[in-house]
Amino acid sequence: MGTPAGPETIRLGPQQTLTVLSSDATALKVECRWMPGDPPPTHWHPTQHEHFEVLEGELTTVVDGERRVLQVGESLDVSPRTAHSMWNAGPGPCRATWRVTPAQRTEEMFRALASGRGPLRKAALVWRFRRELRLGRPRS
Repeated sequence: MGTPAGPETIRLGPQQTLTVLSSDATALKVECRWMPGDPPPTHWHPTQHEHFEVLEGELTTVVDGERRVLQVGESLDVSPRTAHSMWNAGPGPCRATWRVTPAQRTEEMFRALASGRGPLRKAALVWRFRRELRLGRPRS
């Protein structure tokens, strides 16, 4: 009899990994680990709400143009259609829980983003998952 597999970890890039904690139709909950690095592109979600809670280190965020650095124990909610970006600008690792509601195909999107590199592949994925993710700022 084998041992059960542990939580799945998805590597989104050299600075970011996600560990899936729970996933169903209503919500996706992951633990994210960021190593220090540069900011990712600003993006937004048409219909999804996100909640972040910092467990270790510090998380730099820009939400609707306002920059904020979250410390351990602090949390952040991002409403649908709100432009945002987050990364680790601190000196050491950052770890946070991240909940996306409703889940839609976000877990599938993370796996797809992790599986391929290159600008054309990423552009195709942004189109494929346009219900979950849009780049830039939403139009008024």
